[in-house]
Amino acid sequence: MFGLRQHINIFIFNNKQRILKIMGWVVAISSVVTVATLVYYHGYEHTEEEKKILLDINRSFFAVFILNYLARIFFTVQRKEFIRNSTTELVLLSLVVLNFISYKLFSFPIIVRMFEALGWHGFEPYYVFFIQCYLLVLIVLEVVKSIQELGQIKLRPTTIFLISFLLLIASGTFLLQLPALSTGNGQLRWVDAIFTSTSAACVTGLIVVDTATFFNTKGHFILLMLFQIGGLGIISFATFFASFMKKGMGLKQQSMLKELFDNESLMGTVSLLRKVVFYTLTIELISTILIYNFWGSYAFNSPGEKMFYSVFHGVSAFCNAGFALFTNGLAEAGIKSNYLLHLCIAATIFFGGLGFPALRDIFEIRNVRERLSKPWKKWKLSTQIAFYGSLILIAFGALTFYLLERNGVIAGEGSMPALVTSVFQSVTTRTAGFNTVDISLLGTPILIIFIFLMFIGASSGGTGGGIKTSTFVVIFTAILATVTGRKVVTLGRRTISQELIYKAFAVFIFSATFIFICVVLLVIAEPGIEVTRLVFEEVSAFATVGLSTGITAQLSDFSKMVLVISMFVGRIGILSLAFSLSVSSKSNAYLYPKSHIMIG
Repeated sequence: MFGLRQHINIFIFNNKQRILKIMGWVVAISSVVTVATLVYYHGYEHTEEEKKILLDINRSFFAVFILNYLARIFFTVQRKEFIRNSTTELVLLSLVVLNFISYKLFSFPIIVRMFEALGWHGFEPYYVFFIQCYLLVLIVLEVVKSIQELGQIKLRPTTIFLISFLLLIASGTFLLQLPALSTGNGQLRWVDAIFTSTSAACVTGLIVVDTATFFNTKGHFILLMLFQIGGLGIISFATFFASFMKKGMGLKQQSMLKELFDNESLMGTVSLLRKVVFYTLTIELISTILIYNFWGSYAFNSPGEKMFYSVFHGVSAFCNAGFALFTNGLAEAGIKSNYLLHLCIAATIFFGGLGFPALRDIFEIRNVRERLSKPWKKWKLSTQIAFYGSLILIAFGALTFYLLERNGVIAGEGSMPALVTSVFQSVTTRTAGFNTVDISLLGTPILIIFIFLMFIGASSGGTGGGIKTSTFVVIFTAILATVTGRKVVTLGRRTISQELIYKAFAVFIFSATFIFICVVLLVIAEPGIEVTRLVFEEVSAFATVGLSTGITAQLSDFSKMVLVISMFVGRIGILSLAFSLSVSSKSNAYLYPKSHIMIG
């Protein structure tokens, strides 16, 4: 007995890496085929017989994952500990195997029949959906394992971030082209598919087809996934799951997250990531529940549709995506005057655009308790800039909208409804792109104010775009220091470093230059459209806002691609793009003699 065990251990030691590597390739190929089968199943119309064949193919691929699980048990020295740590996976796989065997041998799917015996009739479609979701979860876990090797790739974090968004946009473009995702009003053109996918992945909200009528529920779900993943970033999602795995994350991965989140140090990076996901899901859940109860008398076809609409708009609001499932946005009849709903969505937009570091500083239990016990302790300077800067910009936008449009689009509204509309449009203009009024009817003065607000955008670390409130505040403070003759820039009794000031001005100048170039291209390509509207459209795209004066669908393919590039650059950040494409200098540890240049 001892000899047999010894031989087994020697076999495991000699063959472990080779066999696990082979299994890894088998699982990878199976994952690709499984995803392709699922896409084909949901992306095209099929007969019942074809659906049955595709489902059988999906079920058969469970054998690969089961063998992979058994191989991991066999080649693990601490088998009891491994099984204890993967009990959930073992139970789920066992149930699926039990149901598959009973179905194949006795034509009796035991799990389905068990739920039907408990009174849940028609359970089989839900079981099929569960099987497909579980397969996707297994595939995602395999993909996440590969994320742990990212530290070995000699690419900058910003470059990996850029590539991840390109992959997300490409995936969305392909999926939105599938015929089963539309209502049958014609196939989406490739340019329009790229535009829509980019708009969703970059949480913008600009549209070239009517989201409400062109796409069906499957299409709406894909859009929901695109702006949910795009709002946080693929790397954030993948690394979040990787952080729970037994192997954990290495220093290189944590360093990558540190740069992506602009965290001060490696310490607490993983904790921050988990809290980011927690805050996201919590706020989206609260928003969904409130929206569900604030629809008022709007007529939905079913409670399920009402729930899906609530989830869609809650996630869209927090991610600052601006996508709505109504042809006229929130200016739709039956929604336009629902001011409680408007305030709920506005609050969700505000928190989404505030930034995750600020949310942690404000709402983390430890910080709240500390401030209650020490009333003198304040928020971090960055949090104060994000929060109070956002409130000041919202107040400025609401006041100017109210004054400039009191005899315009809100002329027929009472004082309180007009005030709510003004606040909502000010909030959404900075980041999200929802609308409760027809933007095409706005006057030129308020459009210029909106361009200014969109250009500033949301706060750092949030889901919105623009140059960010912190950039604007630092530049404004630096200008004040210059005109008042102060050599040191201070803010909130803190000194702002020259490095931060240089970075803020770089963001401003690069962004303004990029927008200027794109506007020139749009003006050349669209001679029949007013320049103000083209500027508005470009800034809306670059700042990932999504507001439009109604010209997006009229633009030429060239102009649409200009906006696609603008949305992409605006989402990943102008400096991130510059860093990912630049070549690092070998050394800057030198100084040249000073020189005087006349300025102004």
